[in-house]
Amino acid sequence: MSENSTERALAGSAELEQTSESLANVHRQVQAILDYVPDRIYFKDTQSRFLRLSRALAKRMGVENPQQAVGKTDFDFYTPEKAREFFQDEQRITQTGEPLINKIERQVTSDGAVAWASVTKVPVRDREGNIVGLVGINRDITEQKLGEEELRKSRDELEQQIARRTAELLQERRLLRTLIDQLPDSIYAKDSAGRKSLANAADLKNLRCKTEADAIGKTDFDLFPPEIAARFAADDEAVLAGNPVYNREEYFFDEDGRKNWLLTSKLPVRNENGAIVGLVGIGRNITASKEADQKLEEVHRELLEVSRQAGMAEVATGVLHNVGNVLNSVNVAAEMIGEQIRTSKGGGVARVAKLLQEHSGDLGKFLSDDERGRQVPVYLKQLGEHLEQERFEMVNELEGLKRNIEHIKEIVATQLNYAKVFGVVETVELPALMEDALRIHGGAFERHGVALVREFDRLPVMSLDKHKLLQIVVNLLSNAKHACDAVERKDKRVTVRLKACGGERVRIEVADNGVGIAGENLTRIFSQGFTTRNGGHGFGLHSGALAAKELGGSLSVHSDGPNTGATFTLELPVVAPGESHAHSGG
Repeated sequence: MSENSTERALAGSAELEQTSESLANVHRQVQAILDYVPDRIYFKDTQSRFLRLSRALAKRMGVENPQQAVGKTDFDFYTPEKAREFFQDEQRITQTGEPLINKIERQVTSDGAVAWASVTKVPVRDREGNIVGLVGINRDITEQKLGEEELRKSRDELEQQIARRTAELLQERRLLRTLIDQLPDSIYAKDSAGRKSLANAADLKNLRCKTEADAIGKTDFDLFPPEIAARFAADDEAVLAGNPVYNREEYFFDEDGRKNWLLTSKLPVRNENGAIVGLVGIGRNITASKEADQKLEEVHRELLEVSRQAGMAEVATGVLHNVGNVLNSVNVAAEMIGEQIRTSKGGGVARVAKLLQEHSGDLGKFLSDDERGRQVPVYLKQLGEHLEQERFEMVNELEGLKRNIEHIKEIVATQLNYAKVFGVVETVELPALMEDALRIHGGAFERHGVALVREFDRLPVMSLDKHKLLQIVVNLLSNAKHACDAVERKDKRVTVRLKACGGERVRIEVADNGVGIAGENLTRIFSQGFTTRNGGHGFGLHSGALAAKELGGSLSVHSDGPNTGATFTLELPVVAPGESHAHSGG
């Protein structure tokens, strides 16, 4: 071999070695890309068989080592439908040489999750330009796709919301306009120059315009006489200056010359910057009310007279009812006194006197020897004791009768004063007043077989009109007795309770186990003229409720229904309205 040949061989060997090293470097670089780039990269032959693939793609296909996929196709890793789609795309590329750029594909991972990829596939050619395969890059755009989908959904929802809100606003506008047009009140709007921009049917009638178009753009000077228009315009100027008008009375004259009155309110309308750009007004026609006021003035004096007479009748009714309650006790007391007199043993005194008179000549012998005479001292002793007991009982009944008559006088005097001034406020010990009320009823509870139970708390001394309170309590006790009379039971009972409610109020309860009150009657029980008792007239509870209110308190009732009894509760302030607690000086 010549020296030149040897040099050429050495040079070729060095070039080959250099080329091999370059190819090795390229191979290492490509492998680094395939190992670490997150995009899924692969090389395939013309039959779509994998030649090389990145680790990212192997992981997506569920393969631990990329070498395990070499020589296989997509049919080994994907569903037939999806693998066929990939194969057809790749065959078209190898046959036509046209690359596939950024095709968006929906893919399913090995674990069943849905993913999205941007797919680019380009043909690979040899030195002669023949297509020998392809290279593909799949870029994961799942997050981008999901974001776009979310954005699309948000946009669709927003468009739907806008559409719904627009429809709602249109509906609200139609409803508002319908309401404005149908309202009997005059409703209108004006711009800052006083020109009409809205007028409903009622306003058009006042303006004597047929359609809203006849009023739009016109001012009050185009629609009313000058003097009235000037007054309206002055109001408008004040409103446009930021001073709203509320319920101002205005008038105008209609076609027939009749004076029409409006109760007008005008409010400024502001734009988005807060500047006043007009006003809105509402006018209520009060002509009928104004004319009615005049008629009311004419009949006012007549009504006052009728009211005075009705008040006198109510006072008289109250007097009759309250006096009637007390007269029942008076009648009972009088009957008891009469019965005691009729059955009195006082007649025995006359018989003893006659017997002694017959033996006046031998009185000593008669008293000592005669059997009848010896019984005279014993008889006189027993008769004296009995007459003393009768006298005691009659004195008590007479005292009760006197108190009842005094109470009748007090009722009449109080009711007479009631028509003029309020009753006299006095210091009252409530337990003592309650005992007075019970005494007024005398032995009525005992005679009717009604047990009376007292439950009295320790109470402060009160300041009130005691006669008015006594009337209320007497009426409640009478009603309770009648309620017990109306039922057939052996354990008839009325319980009277005095309770403290804090430091400022007290409560009086009169509870019975009698006939009870039906639920539908509870709300009417205090109405004038309403009664559920045969022979009742319905004035007692009504006047009692009024008296309780005048005392600064209230009268209420509770019942669970028929035959369950009822409880009337009178709640009162410790100090009468208008009075004040007494304070000692320090």
